[in-house]
Amino acid sequence: MRTFETDDDHVIIRLDTGDLILESIRDACVEHDIDTGAVVSAIGTTRNLKVHFLHTDDLDQEQADRNTMVELDGCWEIAAIQGLIADGEPHLHVTAWDGDRSVAGHLEEENEINALGEIVLRKLSGVQLTRAANEFGVSMLEQR
Repeated sequence: MRTFETDDDHVIIRLDTGDLILESIRDACVEHDIDTGAVVSAIGTTRNLKVHFLHTDDLDQEQADRNTMVELDGCWEIAAIQGLIADGEPHLHVTAWDGDRSVAGHLEEENEINALGEIVLRKLSGVQLTRAANEFGVSMLEQR
């Protein structure tokens, strides 16, 4: 991974073969002191895809019971990664395609770059965000 910081609060991340996407974004947040921010753009290819998604509208269930983890092998073309960074912690969703199907979901750890990854983060100023669980245990944005 290499990072480049612009004069207008953007951080560009270059991911190389074998780099892990979410873990590298977290590292860039620490390295560039991004407490509150957003993913502006993200593309790349992976050797696997690991996401989870909410599969029910019954929010009274335990959080582990209402999410489905999907772990897929093979090469995936990332069309987009989007989301916010609050308290330095990214909450990101990904859309990817393997040539036959598209998959979207909450980006998990251990997604390994195949050929390349290019990500742009934007530091947000004038607001500090955090997340707090609501009555259903869903982490909602709050201002600190």
